[in-house]
Amino acid sequence: MNKPPPFHVQPQELQGAALPGAPVGLGGQAGRPRILGATPQAAAQYSPQLALAIAQGVPFAPYLLNVRSSFTDPATTILQPATLENGQTRIIQPSVCDGMFLHIDAPNNFPGTQLKPFTDWFFTRQSGIQANLYVTGAPRYAVADFPTPIDTLCAMINERWPFGWVLGYTQSISMQFFATTPLPPLPVTVTVSFRLWQPAGTDEFISMTSEQAFAGLQAMGVDTSAYQNAPVGR
Repeated sequence: MNKPPPFHVQPQELQGAALPGAPVGLGGQAGRPRILGATPQAAAQYSPQLALAIAQGVPFAPYLLNVRSSFTDPATTILQPATLENGQTRIIQPSVCDGMFLHIDAPNNFPGTQLKPFTDWFFTRQSGIQANLYVTGAPRYAVADFPTPIDTLCAMINERWPFGWVLGYTQSISMQFFATTPLPPLPVTVTVSFRLWQPAGTDEFISMTSEQAFAGLQAMGVDTSAYQNAPVGR
């Protein structure tokens, strides 16, 4: 029976293929952040910065970022695009998102009743609010270019495939919300939280370019030449 992979890749494992029991992509063992199950070579396909952090044995810590927007006018059913809170136009740290969570506040819907938490829970899951989801910055791309139920978007991230959504230091997240059915008494505030795993305890990876990361991997003797010249946007 294979032992689960360690939290940090040891030097003698740097040139190996996948660790025993580690799935493809940035997968990991159950109960651990999924980025911890990848070798530097496997991680370099997605982010040389993350690959270098794994090779150096850097720990990863969770970090939550929110996209929040409110319906306040009964005549408005399409909100302006909303980006990450705190004016974060980019993430600045290489990150792996493995969780996306939805919360909807409707304080004037059945206020003061004992069943309000119960009705709020069901309203969050059947609100009729849909969303577009985009990655902004460079490279930018559409995840959901057409209005999509938010619980569908969350399920895509939370169901463990493709074992973590890699976001680079030049990227950010933008969402636009649509009310497809009549809403309860306003305001109605939608909050979508993204759980990211980022290198912790060092500023080395903040705004690190791919060229710098590949150079660091080469200095450690990790062969990533197959990915360094790949025709993809890093």
